[in-house]
Amino acid sequence: MSASRVLRVFYGVAVSAAVALLALYAGIKVPLPEGSLVSGSFVTHSVMLALSLVIMRFLPQGRLADFGFTRGTYRFKPSILLWALPMAVLSLLSMLAPEMGGSPEVLGARSELQVVLFVWIYASICEEVLTRGLLQTLVSRGRAEIGQANFSMPVVLSGVFFGSMHLVLLDSMGPAAIVPIVLATMLGLLAARYRQITGSLIPAVIVHVLFNIGGMLPGWIAGWVTG
Repeated sequence: MSASRVLRVFYGVAVSAAVALLALYAGIKVPLPEGSLVSGSFVTHSVMLALSLVIMRFLPQGRLADFGFTRGTYRFKPSILLWALPMAVLSLLSMLAPEMGGSPEVLGARSELQVVLFVWIYASICEEVLTRGLLQTLVSRGRAEIGQANFSMPVVLSGVFFGSMHLVLLDSMGPAAIVPIVLATMLGLLAARYRQITGSLIPAVIVHVLFNIGGMLPGWIAGWVTG
């Protein structure tokens, strides 16, 4: 790897890590009022989105299309919806075999509407803009990598970075956090692959939402049936 490539990677990771840490800090320091309609993570994800967009806008390339804000070569196919199934199966297994550690509590004090709006949709968009939009673009060689068939270094780096963003779960979940961290890394790799192939953030956001739906919906359905 050339020196210029190393510097590009270091720069991309450093900038993206700074955005993620500032967003997390803002979420801690700016608590939402009790009974607020928005989810508790709203501040974190809003700062993440705002900082990512500002950096994209003022970088020399400065075109949002270069950061995935384009349809690119992506064309919707119903088969992409099948990506909800792996997480749904894992969610069902965790309910049938609680000794495996079960799935982490995702609702907390949130209502189901808050989860749909701010976890499934808003969080997925904000996290993809940072990891697949900002980071993956900064560490790539530009448009030349769009459409590559192999797993490029930006894809792997983007996936691992996304998984590392979930290391904060270790504080609340302990060793059990390894499962969601690994799953987040797998999701990151899949979303980054779609971004590389199509040049667009659209499929990356879609698979992110589908993973969230697959991981949570079986538990909801079980609760509705037994409730």
